[in-house]
Amino acid sequence: MLVEKITSRQNPLVKRFRRVRVGNERHFVFLEGVRLVEDALRSGARFETVAFTSAIESTERGIGLLDALQQVPCRGAHLSPQVMEAITGTVVAQGVAAIVSRPHYDLEELLAREPALLVIADRLQDPGNLGAIIRTAEAVGADGVITTHYTVEPWNDKALRASMGAALRLPIVTGVTLEETAPLCRLHKLKIVASRPSLPPPQRGVRKARADKKALTYTDADLTTPLALILSKEASGVEEATSAIADEFVSIPMSAGVESLNVAAAAAILLYEIARQRNFFAATPRP
Repeated sequence: MLVEKITSRQNPLVKRFRRVRVGNERHFVFLEGVRLVEDALRSGARFETVAFTSAIESTERGIGLLDALQQVPCRGAHLSPQVMEAITGTVVAQGVAAIVSRPHYDLEELLAREPALLVIADRLQDPGNLGAIIRTAEAVGADGVITTHYTVEPWNDKALRASMGAALRLPIVTGVTLEETAPLCRLHKLKIVASRPSLPPPQRGVRKARADKKALTYTDADLTTPLALILSKEASGVEEATSAIADEFVSIPMSAGVESLNVAAAAAILLYEIARQRNFFAATPRP
């Protein structure tokens, strides 16, 4: 890492960090803090630039990270605390920030790996929920995550923090539709499972066979076969398009008067039931 000293907030590199942080350069991801930068190093992310202050050398962990970064072929910048504040937008920064290349996976590339479990996040708006789902997906050994149009970016700063860096390690495909995803899942012998309440409201425009299909209690469903699990936003639940696409529906029992669970909580329950039925991380046989 080649290091230069920057003391001005008007430096072009400072402006570049700001652009990446607010999402104006889609091929790059902004990282802040020792933990996320460590995660990026471990995941083999391609570093473009690292910025740090003297604060990083105040702990043994920070010194170790700085030593590791010295071996990375990228641009480095030693900043004053005031300039780091301009980059991160926070008064109390952890003394290190970085720009890394965004991981990229195509839908066909992900499915060609013959996954046993995929998670499809459909129109989720809360970055904290999405990050928590990605973190849980990694924990149960999922092979990847797919996000549909109108879903928050998984590399949004809040989503990335909530995922505890899992978004840098787990293959993620973004910006696709359920209509293009479903046929490819079936081509690769993945059952499509969606979560919904036990008694969904009547929906127009849905084929009767789909609309009348009851949701199985999640513990009664067979989740041992390769599958793609669709998780939709809480407010509207499963939409007509999802109802027409899903092969099977599962529900989580709740006390009377409870309308729904937080989608991240529901995801954790369903994903760990899948892991339980598969004997916790035992390989799922492919047909």
